[in-house]
Amino acid sequence: MNSEPEPVPTPIAPLQHLSRPEALALLRTKLHALTDEDHCVCAVADRLGLPCGGFAQYSDDEFRRRFAWIANKRPHATRAELEEAANLYLLGRQEATGAGLTCDVETREHDACSGWNTFDNAQLETLFQKVFGRPARIG
Repeated sequence: MNSEPEPVPTPIAPLQHLSRPEALALLRTKLHALTDEDHCVCAVADRLGLPCGGFAQYSDDEFRRRFAWIANKRPHATRAELEEAANLYLLGRQEATGAGLTCDVETREHDACSGWNTFDNAQLETLFQKVFGRPARIG
């Protein structure tokens, strides 16, 4: 006979149901807290393990194409130098537009990506799970 007590099962949190705007508002707040005044979310997305990958999702050629107005003026710049210039540009766009995150800017401007429009609701659920560590049903 085993004298150890049986483990108590961990309660499963109920699945949170969110509208897309509610989920985006929560994500904006959390992602803003994970960035700083010197780094846009694109610059840190890979380090944070975000599904979009930020700048890291692009090959050097694709990165240079997406930010051609930056890369063409710096033909001998390293990838790191180009990423820093793109980061500063996107931070400037955030400030100029009053946007909370680069994702908000990119939803309208489409330089690096399509912002929040990059994610359908299922992909947004994956992002939500990654950022908050808990599932949500979005829609």
